[in-house]
Amino acid sequence: MINVVIVVYNEVSMFHLSVPTAIFNDAVLNNDKLFDVKVCAEQKGKLSFANGLSFIVEEDFSIIQHADIVIFPSWKPEVPLNTRLIKLITNLSRNNKMIVGLCLGAYALGYSGLLDEKRATTHWKMGEDFPLKFPQVHFESNQLYIVQDNIITSAGSAAAIDCCLYIVKYFYGIKKANRIARVMVSSPERDGGQNQYIEQPTIERASDERLAKLIDYVQTNLTDDYSIEWVASYCAMSIRSFSRYFKANQGISFKLWLNNLRLNRSQELLESTALSITHISEQAGFSSEQIFRKHFKQRFDTTPNAWRNLFRSKNSE
Repeated sequence: MINVVIVVYNEVSMFHLSVPTAIFNDAVLNNDKLFDVKVCAEQKGKLSFANGLSFIVEEDFSIIQHADIVIFPSWKPEVPLNTRLIKLITNLSRNNKMIVGLCLGAYALGYSGLLDEKRATTHWKMGEDFPLKFPQVHFESNQLYIVQDNIITSAGSAAAIDCCLYIVKYFYGIKKANRIARVMVSSPERDGGQNQYIEQPTIERASDERLAKLIDYVQTNLTDDYSIEWVASYCAMSIRSFSRYFKANQGISFKLWLNNLRLNRSQELLESTALSITHISEQAGFSSEQIFRKHFKQRFDTTPNAWRNLFRSKNSE
């Protein structure tokens, strides 16, 4: 069993703590847990969430030395790590244990020195502050998560889910990660009749460099036009072979996969920007606003404006 230790502090966000605890506690095979999840703080005892609710932490930092994975679900950007915590996670890192900074948890890794000369990301709102605090880190603001050897950082909120699912996949394979994704990846508050969401596809055989390179290219060039002829040629395959191979790896056709990817991007823009629906449809790669609205409605059974308003109301609470 993989030992997961989640490091918390007073006034940690309940949501950020819930992501890794939910995902790794949901990882079960034949009724056996795949991860042993423990939460620790500098001292055992009662702490408060950022919303004022309290919780009990039963472990202190001493448990970190036994971890296979240490996760910082968030961190206060202005608070450096104490020397004891730095020593503990540095020793683990030297033994190739996984150290993870979800969202603002990247700050904890930055203060530890583990990100020096490495690529890293965090919440997009900290795109100016993070590089100023850690100029020795190669900061990338446009990534969902970044894996550098045994060090992982992720962007904010939903990206932490992607990051944790990656870790499940790393240890136990894509099928287990996809099963958890079907449970976890959903609207934060859905109407009773709203359709469930399709999990974002990932590559089952990551060793296939042709397909991996295509996926990377499309994700970073989402506004390009992609004909089946072009993508098949990119992978040096016939159209028939590519179509069959892509579906075997991803579970869906390239066209549907691309559409899902663009819809996921549109959700991100709706939630985090004030861009118009027209601009969002363009940046997500749709040929017109009308087509974007049609696909969005078909996939999520709601409109782009309704989705945006949902997140505005949640953020104002």
